Amino acid sequence: MLALSALLLANSQTTQAAPADDWEKFNDWNIGNLLFPSLHFHGVGGFSTGDTEELASGGHDPKRDPFSVQALEPGLSVRTKYFEAFSNYLFYQDTTGDWDGELEEAFGKITNIPGGFEIKGGRYLTHFGALNDKHLHAWDFVDAEIANTRMLGEDGLLLEGAELSWTLPLGLDPEWVSVASLGYGNAPAHDHEEEHAHGDEEIPHEADGAFVADDVVTARLMARNRINDFHSVTAGTSWAGGTNGFGRDTNVFGVDVEYQWRENGLEKGGRAFRWRTEYLWRDVDAFSEHDEDGDGVIDETFVGNYDEDGIHTHAIMTWCQHFDSGLRVAWIGGVDDFGQAERFRVSPSLTWWLDDARRVGLRTQYNLDSVAGEDDEQSLWFQVNIALGSNDEVR
Repeated sequence: MLALSALLLANSQTTQAAPADDWEKFNDWNIGNLLFPSLHFHGVGGFSTGDTEELASGGHDPKRDPFSVQALEPGLSVRTKYFEAFSNYLFYQDTTGDWDGELEEAFGKITNIPGGFEIKGGRYLTHFGALNDKHLHAWDFVDAEIANTRMLGEDGLLLEGAELSWTLPLGLDPEWVSVASLGYGNAPAHDHEEEHAHGDEEIPHEADGAFVADDVVTARLMARNRINDFHSVTAGTSWAGGTNGFGRDTNVFGVDVEYQWRENGLEKGGRAFRWRTEYLWRDVDAFSEHDEDGDGVIDETFVGNYDEDGIHTHAIMTWCQHFDSGLRVAWIGGVDDFGQAERFRVSPSLTWWLDDARRVGLRTQYNLDSVAGEDDEQSLWFQVNIALGSNDEVR
């Protein structure tokens, strides 16, 4: 690793630097100022009073108590004036501790098109809501949001297709920025996507069939107002619709808002506070599968339209460069015919960063999960996060 890093280091400064600067120089991995490799590691372990696998809602949430690799993620960004690209592969340990992996993203995009346009194509996490396009290493908590995973998929809404983004020429004060995105594609299936039913009751529908799968159209409008150097507000609205696994329609709508304060304004360091809230609503056309005549022949019957909603809100306080505290409250409604119960979760967390650059961190998080019809469950997780290489990741 040291030999490779030496080849990739592109900083020719000869002045004496502080240890923190030396650490950042070590991680300035690039080849010809064109290729920017990175490597992220996340390990997690802990304890739970419930079935860890059943409590997990996301594809990479903790699924076993013993310490395991949540993600080992090599990535590569390409940056030129008019073309950018990104790809990453994700290795992880499954519920039995065996290793598995999948290609998470691989896309290219044309940038700096006159008029403020960008075109992205390939396999990508689409712009939906505030969190869908964020990788595990950008999460504020150990596990995913329960509303996002219930309505968009265990790994979020991943598409193979194309997306057009437009920075709107509002002609307003330069502190305002607004971006509109429109995408189209198909959602690839994941091997680890499974039913997470609670209890022993019969499930009339396969819950994964409710996700959008084919001919998926997505749209998002985001606006940010930097009130001054210290305060900003970001708001957005999103929609995704397409053919679901039942061969019928699913539509997902979302609205999100975030407030951020930074003690040092646009300068690095200092205390900071961020509060984000997101609301999602999903409408699903579905059918049931049942043996109506008892002859072993499964009949499919359209049974109508289902809708559900969910919300999460979380606040992150940065007390200093090395310490964050967070609190998340989340709720998702239930759909009995999908075998999905109403669920409520509270998650306080603490994160210690060992370096000024926040590349190496230790996080502890407590979850209180309340699932309708079941006993409340408590979990305590410990997570190790390490980020090596370039931070200049193409999104």
